[in-house]
Amino acid sequence: MHSAQQMDGFVKEYWTIETEEDVIMPFYLLRPETPNKAAVIVPHGHGGCKEGTVANFDNPGVAMYKEFYKKDGIAIELVKAGYTVACPDERGSGERREERQQGDDRTAWNSNSHRELLHAAIGFGQSVIGLAVWDLMRLIEFLQELPEVDAERIGCAGMSGGGQQTLWLAAIDDRVKAAVTSGYFYGYKEALLRLCGNCSCNYIPNMWRTMDMGDMGAMIAPRALFIESGEKDGLNGAPGLDNVYPQVEIARSAFRLYGAEEKLKHSVHPGGHQWVGTGVIEFFNENL
Repeated sequence: MHSAQQMDGFVKEYWTIETEEDVIMPFYLLRPETPNKAAVIVPHGHGGCKEGTVANFDNPGVAMYKEFYKKDGIAIELVKAGYTVACPDERGSGERREERQQGDDRTAWNSNSHRELLHAAIGFGQSVIGLAVWDLMRLIEFLQELPEVDAERIGCAGMSGGGQQTLWLAAIDDRVKAAVTSGYFYGYKEALLRLCGNCSCNYIPNMWRTMDMGDMGAMIAPRALFIESGEKDGLNGAPGLDNVYPQVEIARSAFRLYGAEEKLKHSVHPGGHQWVGTGVIEFFNENL
């Protein structure tokens, strides 16, 4: 731990861990006044890095994406509900940007280095999201060692790129017992191949040929999954919610096979690409 700051109802600590040799991941650890023994990782999206997840609106990158965040943000809501919360910087974002993207002006802070990372990763048969998931898996191990956390009660929740990281992590690592993805659950072809100007972290060779987001949701069954979608979210692709519902149904079929259909929640709000979070605290209370 490098520093600690008393906040309104919780303590915000700044930590770094080495996730592999010479690879350092900084993150905020939010400790509640009365821990409920469960922990939730909150990966950030493409605006504001970990500063966005803790609603630091004094940061210029967070301020320019203020409409994406609620007044406090999911991490603050969770810690005030008793959860220990970890808010990391993804590779290529925040403090982990490459030299050309470093800086605190609005343009530089908003940018990330995922394009550069993808160029390097391809040469080694890797991907940006794969590197991100590796780091989050190491963060799970850190949380499981905390005395105030039950190692069997780990969750993950994020919006947009944070929802992407959450979906991939939960699909791959069954230590995640409950997951919330907001603004990131739709058909890959319409949302990412036809909208090919999205961030480089979304792209993996042959991804669409082999699986889709509904399949990743199915991999989470019978653990708990909460999907939040916006009616006006442009990232759903041209078909809108018609590109979302079929993927939800693919996932739901797997939950049904397990006899755990009640573990899959799909909440649709009337807004755009934003976190609303209605029912999320209750979802974690029930499943963690």
